[in-house]
Amino acid sequence: MLRSLKKNISTERVTHLSLCTAANITDLYRRVLSAWTTNTVAMTIMISKTNDLLHSILGSGRSFVYEHEAYSILDTAGFHTPGRSFYTKISEIPDAGVPDMPCDRVVCKLISPEMPHRSEYGGIVFVPNSHDALESTFSSFSRICDENDFTLAGMMVAELLEIDDHVPHQLLFTLKQDPSLGPVIIAGLGGLGTEVWKAGLREKTALFIRSAENVLDRDSTLKALEKTFFYPLITGGTRVSRNPIVQQEVLLSALEALARLALDFSPTSETSMVTIEELEINPVQITGDGQLVPLDSLMWISEKRPAPIHPPQEKIGNLLHPENILLIGASADRMNMGRIILKNLISAEKIEKEKIFLLHPSAEEIDGCRAFASIDDLPGKIDLAVFTIPASERSVEIIERMITEGKTESMILISGGFDETSGGRHLSAKIRTALDDARATGNGPVINGPNCMGIVSGPGGYNTFFLPDYKLSPGGPFGENTAVISQSGAWLVTLLSTLNLHDPRYMITVGNQLDLTITDYLIKLREDEKIDIFILYIEGFKEGDGDRFLKVAGDISSSGKKVLVYKSGRTPAGAQAAASHTAAMATDHDLFTRLLEDAGVYEADTLEDIEDAVKVFTLLGRRQSPGKRAGIISDAGYECSVAGDRLHSMHLSRFSEETIEILSGHLPSGIIDVHNPVDATPAITTEEYGKCVEAILKDENTDCAVISNVAATSTQENLPAGPGHDEDITNPDSHPNTLIRIFRKYDKPVVFCMNEGAIYDPAVRMMEEAGLPVFRKIDRAIKALDLFLEFNRGNRVKS
Repeated sequence: MLRSLKKNISTERVTHLSLCTAANITDLYRRVLSAWTTNTVAMTIMISKTNDLLHSILGSGRSFVYEHEAYSILDTAGFHTPGRSFYTKISEIPDAGVPDMPCDRVVCKLISPEMPHRSEYGGIVFVPNSHDALESTFSSFSRICDENDFTLAGMMVAELLEIDDHVPHQLLFTLKQDPSLGPVIIAGLGGLGTEVWKAGLREKTALFIRSAENVLDRDSTLKALEKTFFYPLITGGTRVSRNPIVQQEVLLSALEALARLALDFSPTSETSMVTIEELEINPVQITGDGQLVPLDSLMWISEKRPAPIHPPQEKIGNLLHPENILLIGASADRMNMGRIILKNLISAEKIEKEKIFLLHPSAEEIDGCRAFASIDDLPGKIDLAVFTIPASERSVEIIERMITEGKTESMILISGGFDETSGGRHLSAKIRTALDDARATGNGPVINGPNCMGIVSGPGGYNTFFLPDYKLSPGGPFGENTAVISQSGAWLVTLLSTLNLHDPRYMITVGNQLDLTITDYLIKLREDEKIDIFILYIEGFKEGDGDRFLKVAGDISSSGKKVLVYKSGRTPAGAQAAASHTAAMATDHDLFTRLLEDAGVYEADTLEDIEDAVKVFTLLGRRQSPGKRAGIISDAGYECSVAGDRLHSMHLSRFSEETIEILSGHLPSGIIDVHNPVDATPAITTEEYGKCVEAILKDENTDCAVISNVAATSTQENLPAGPGHDEDITNPDSHPNTLIRIFRKYDKPVVFCMNEGAIYDPAVRMMEEAGLPVFRKIDRAIKALDLFLEFNRGNRVKS
């Protein structure tokens, strides 16, 4: 068996069984493919042969892999590829044409590293298998390259297969090493119309996208395939196509073979120093006997190896829970950024003044805290140094000394002017070099920032935000079980103010992530039993960090905690000019979105969505629902219509006869047909409305509820006391207090809506401070409830 597995991967000429004889060896082929996937010795041979070929390509000065070379690699991985020969000059073409070809006609392909899309230039032609035809074609390819200033590497001549190129007989397979997210496998409908198919299909159904590691989990990979448009078409899962054109086992084995290539030749692989950066096979032909045969490929390789990312986790503990703090940059005679931070540190009253130190050239003390003229004078090693001096050569010298002389365990660099500016990048490089050198000897601090607002640590008892307390919302009673980690300080502050959150357990702004990343904080905080929800704003990942992020975020989600993400930087800049079909179809953000979904992490589409997600998960907490049968009530008919149209994955509950009887007894007279959604009309009083709400929640057929109120009606008490009316929301039986009592009585997930203007803000605030999730539009309320139900049932969703 091993002898049959050792395939010739010569870069000069490789010939394989033609399609006309392939049907006779289908069973053998599948056994061979199975052997590759299970036999350790065979896998070692495959890796060794592929590694040798890739090293020889890099040794010749190329990163672009010629198509016949890519086929050789695919052969070794277990694929069946067309027979072919490769010629670098006309004199190499045999007098009688290419031998061992099963047909009279062949496919000639122009091979050039600068011309990935050959069909646009006439670089793929079908000709007779004769010396004259092949010589003429080679000459034509040479002229094409000369006219377009391309390099002609040679001509590949391949067997011409009888194929069906109609949908869905051609697929796209892609192996991609994403710099941040790691090895990814993509599959979808193939052929020249690939991008058209993707554009015309619903998001998520056009492409199968998974991390290479997850592809090897067959059960979950099969579930992911079942969500796509193409899978039922090719496996007989539709009413019009009940006969499979490829067996599930063949498809899964092919994807697994591609995934193993991605992992064995990744930047972090220990089996090879060569990375397959991208391998696109388009099309992959589904043959008449159900095989998957590559008919075209693009492949790039490199020797790139990212620097390992592993800041010492124990020093993040010093950063988040310091015993002492050094502040660098506070003014002694005016209110600057450093002085505001100093006042915030003092007002927190957790770290004693005696343990808050300052670096200042002349002052001996500021606001009762000791100041030192030089870091040489510091009274010992510092747990946390906070740096607010603007970026400059001089300020970086101080940072370098703090690092190289071991003066601190951790640093927060508030200052901007580093990587985010062209003039500051060399300053960042200096800090990074000093840090790497210190780490190499087992020393060096961890660094947060630069270009950030810093950190507010509840357990650590400090606040380095350079904002005065009176500029921030006081916060409501909920949110202590959250950790907010953001690359933008402004977004974090806006979120807190908008949602009136109580101080989260941690508020961390990471800025440029020169050292510590969002991932590092997730690793540190995932075991914190007092954190149930992680709220993240992400602009980008350092190289290799996205893969780490997905793993830890997936672990957190699997533990029952929630990870809520908003990712900016979604524009697929340059996709139109991308060399591969895959790059034009699946942007970096597409990959991130699908891998997040795989990890069980919620990603919001809009800033409103992330705010709504935070609201329902913080206020509904651990309320559970056995299903998605929703009871809905409003005093406005149009809201009932909107609700019926926007149920998302929920469906309307069927009220019991007892519930209908109770509703009929409390709804205004004249309502004959009582159904869900319940239109209570503006004539209903607060008392009767409350009894209707309670009846809906008591119904065993109702799993969750949406309770909405268009407030401008005289029959419901929902205004604070004031001139011109006798309403007062503080009354025990007011509309807000009625709903608060009912919400606390039942443990079903319930969201509320009060769809009116600013005069009803006090009622909304009163309800939210009591723990009720209130929205100002019913469609947002329904969408947020649906998200909560999906997420708490373990489903992986995206808004």
